[in-house]
Amino acid sequence: MHRHGITAIPDFPASATPLTDIAHIDAQRHDLRTAAYVETAIRLQQSHGTSCALEYLQANDVDPVTSGRVLSHPEKRRHSL
Repeated sequence: MHRHGITAIPDFPASATPLTDIAHIDAQRHDLRTAAYVETAIRLQQSHGTSCALEYLQANDVDPVTSGRVLSHPEKRRHSL
């Protein structure tokens, strides 16, 4: 169980699991775990909407500034995997 009490959302697609092949992430990304969460959130936003993606990022302690930038301003995203 996650410390926020969120364990899983049953209707998430299998692709909603954090990415494990993070070897090709843009060099500016120093926090690879957060980068994987962000990539997953982008996929969730496309398939389940912004609220779902935001909840996912919040549950994984992604900085609110980062969450807002990635979900609200796709043009400001770093290169994806």
